[in-house]
Amino acid sequence: MKTHRILAIIGLSALLAAACTQEYDYQKKQKISTPANFTITIDSMEDTVVLMSPRTKSYTVKVTANSVADDILTLTIGSDPTKIAAYNRAHGTSFDAIPGDAFSLTKDQLILPRYNKVSSTTVLTLNSAAMPDDNTAHLLPLTITKIEGTSPTSLSQTDSTFFILFRRRALPASGFELGTGTEADPYIIRNQTELTCVPRALKSGQTTFFKMEADVDLNSYEDWVPANSASPYDMAIDFDGGGHKISNFFSNSESMPSFVGVLVGSIHDVTFENPVLDVNASRAGLLGAQAGTADGAKADIKNVNVTGMKINVVGTTEGVGGLVGQAYNTTFSKVKVGANIIDADDDHKVPSSIGGLVGVVWSGCLFSECETSGALHANQRGGGLIGYIRDTAEDIKVEKCSSSVEIVNESQNAGGLIGLAYAPKLTVTDSHATGDVTTLASHYAGGLIGSMNGTSTIQRCYATGNILCNGGNHNGGLIGNAARTTGDSLIEDCYATGNVTLKASNGRMAGGLVGVIENKTGITIRRCYASGDIKSEYSVVGGLVAFAKSGTLTDNINFTLENSIAWNKVISCPTAAPTTWSSGAVIAVSNVYNTLTNNYRRPDMTFSDGSDFGLFDSPNVSASAPLKDAEKVTYYYPYHGIAAPAGSTISSVAKTLGWPTDIWDLSGDAPKLK
Repeated sequence: MKTHRILAIIGLSALLAAACTQEYDYQKKQKISTPANFTITIDSMEDTVVLMSPRTKSYTVKVTANSVADDILTLTIGSDPTKIAAYNRAHGTSFDAIPGDAFSLTKDQLILPRYNKVSSTTVLTLNSAAMPDDNTAHLLPLTITKIEGTSPTSLSQTDSTFFILFRRRALPASGFELGTGTEADPYIIRNQTELTCVPRALKSGQTTFFKMEADVDLNSYEDWVPANSASPYDMAIDFDGGGHKISNFFSNSESMPSFVGVLVGSIHDVTFENPVLDVNASRAGLLGAQAGTADGAKADIKNVNVTGMKINVVGTTEGVGGLVGQAYNTTFSKVKVGANIIDADDDHKVPSSIGGLVGVVWSGCLFSECETSGALHANQRGGGLIGYIRDTAEDIKVEKCSSSVEIVNESQNAGGLIGLAYAPKLTVTDSHATGDVTTLASHYAGGLIGSMNGTSTIQRCYATGNILCNGGNHNGGLIGNAARTTGDSLIEDCYATGNVTLKASNGRMAGGLVGVIENKTGITIRRCYASGDIKSEYSVVGGLVAFAKSGTLTDNINFTLENSIAWNKVISCPTAAPTTWSSGAVIAVSNVYNTLTNNYRRPDMTFSDGSDFGLFDSPNVSASAPLKDAEKVTYYYPYHGIAAPAGSTISSVAKTLGWPTDIWDLSGDAPKLK
């Protein structure tokens, strides 16, 4: 039955005040002298209002009169449930009243000014979340309940009521009011209810498409269980955030706490604000505990921004990342993540392989224009961008990425950008790290990379964070350990400005740029500089490199250092015994057949290595002109480079060496990358 509004009539008998001796034009209008007609008017009201929960809809309400009064009238409106029975009798219906919290008025009194026929307005809001979930219509009788003015008034026997039918629309099986989940017709997300239906909407063997059309706050939702967290991981997703924001996401799932357990497909153009993960015995990441699969399924993450994230870690399962725990065949582009990954119970038992973006990379991934900030605490293999790149990851590229993550590592392999890179081929270009790196014990810490063990190209990169190691060795301002397995590696046009400090009695091998290049072949360092203080309590510190050697100092390990600058103010290892390895202004311990060409040191460097020998200029070194012992230095083989002229700056030396100005800005005292 089509429901019609019943507009009855309220009559008002108004006794007007005595007229003035002279009437103006506006006073000559027809005045209320007999019962007048008053009508409630609601703009754009449907026959039946139907809303999906938890949506609301608002309407403008006013009262009109067919004649005017010469004083101000106050009209009170509200619900009158006693009128429902009469309505049902008249129409053969059985409607119930809508719940009191399913509607509201911004105000219940309207003003009809003197000599006017239209009142002020109020706003009626209908709230579907408060309606019964039975998909049946309920009745709201909106009535003029009182009329007040200075003239005597009375209500007629016939009431005027606006009857509103309202029902809550039941969700379809998918949980979405709009869309079918296809590429051409994605599920539309506009509220919490629809967003929380994402996990159950994913289907095995197909890609399900979603698009956000409003910001969503999940503050009251604490039961997020990620889909696609069981083999065969074939529930693909395309999630288009539409530039909108998801606030207060929370997951503490026992298995893969994340938005999607294993992300196959794409998540893009979305912001997450203040998300929280509680992680116990599982790998974890905000978007996926894993992205891509070992059998070739790919993932793509683009234009994702995460702010204020907190990951509380109480377990020790490897692989926790700000966005992804473990990654296979994934592209990350234009991503920003601000996260604190913390030891929640402060017991120093935390997972290995933690990254500000990704914990573990298993196979070919691209990282482009990614940015991380915050702090993390790892057991080993902690990195501001990537914790661990496995030896199965054939071709890893990191370009135009940065990290300002503060890193604390319980054990070895900590890096401002990458903790440990075992990739057979790694390329890092135009990237930097600015966070401090602290290791509580063990080895391999670097301002950019803790340790790399593959064919690596590092170009136009820098690190500015300080390195503090409470024990262990192989530590550097840019790279802690640079060992090679096959092929040639290159470190070119890079710099490090942070201090490298080894505090424990067993700490050794600290370099301003690279800690150790050892026992492998094929590494070139070109046009680089370091300017931080390098200090150890035990032994072996170098302005650029601590060790560039094999087990036998007369081997040729095919290492080249050229056109580089050690601008460290302090090189200090005061307790080293004369019978141990040396320290050096440029290289502490070098194989004699390395190629060392046109490398300079700061002219006013403070150098202390616990011996009686100070600094001296070292000529260029090559296979045909091996590094020679200085007087009485039969066990050292340090390389101090050439002292720059007094009053020089790093930039003035770089100009002398011909550093390219299309790469370097040499206008200040210290060169900067363009």
